[in-house]
Amino acid sequence: MPTPTGPGGNGGLLVGARWYVQWISAGGQVTTAPPRAAAWLEFGYDDTTLGNYGCTPFEAATTVTETTLTVGRKTDEASTAGTCPKARLSFEEELRKLLSGPFTINQRVDDLTMDLKNRQGDFIAVKLIRPKGLFGSRWRLDHLVVGDSIGPVIGGREVYYVFHRNGTVTGKAGCNDFTGRAVFENDVLLMSRLTPTTRRTCSQELMDQEKGLLTVGLGDGEPPRRMYYNNVLTRSFQATDESQGLNYFGYNWVAMSDG
Repeated sequence: MPTPTGPGGNGGLLVGARWYVQWISAGGQVTTAPPRAAAWLEFGYDDTTLGNYGCTPFEAATTVTETTLTVGRKTDEASTAGTCPKARLSFEEELRKLLSGPFTINQRVDDLTMDLKNRQGDFIAVKLIRPKGLFGSRWRLDHLVVGDSIGPVIGGREVYYVFHRNGTVTGKAGCNDFTGRAVFENDVLLMSRLTPTTRRTCSQELMDQEKGLLTVGLGDGEPPRRMYYNNVLTRSFQATDESQGLNYFGYNWVAMSDG
C-alpha cells in the first residue's frame, strides 16, 4: 500500500511522522522538554494528531496546510498526575496551554527540525523522531554499527524489516522470512524473539549472516534488546544498543521505495 500524501511545504513534512518536543517558548521564557522524548506529536493524514504532553497522552483534531497548523478540540486520556514527576507535570501544563489555536510551521535548521509559532510569537520546537511511513513499509538493513566501525550487510533488498504498530516485526533475513517483536516506546526500540518462518537455503555467507541477525541477542527466551533509535532522517534511521559501553551495537535501516 503506498504511503498517503499530505500537503506540500513544511506541512507536508510534518504529516505522517512523529516529532518530539525539544523545548517551548512562552512569553519569552524557554522551558526544556523532559528527556527521552516524553513529549511528542504524531500528525496523521486524517486530520487527527496523537501526542503526549510529557505524562498524559492526548488526541487532537488538527488541520495542516503547507505553512500552517490549526489545533481544534483536544481529548486527554486519564491523568497520570499521581505518578508523574513534578518537573514533568509543570512542563505538561505549559505545553497543554500553548498547544491551541493556529500556528505557522517554520523550518528551524532543516527539514528535521520545526518551530510551531503562534500569533503571539510563542512557539513549540520539535524534531523528527520517527520517519514517515515507519509502520507497514519495508526497511532495508543497510549496515550494522559495531563500536566505532560499520559492518557491511550482504543481500541488498533481500534483507529487510517491516515494523507494525501492534509491536510485531516481519521481514526477510536474506534467505528466510522471519517474525518477531519490535516495540517502539518514546526513543527506545525493544526487539526480541526473531524467528524464521521458512526453511530456504542459499549461499553459506548469506546463511551465516542470517543466523547472526536472527539469533545473536535476539533469540527466543532472551530478554529484548533495548536500543535507542537515533540518526533519524526522512528516509532512514538507526537503533543502537549502548549497554556494552564502547562495544555498542546497532542497526541502520533505509526505506525501500516499493514499501
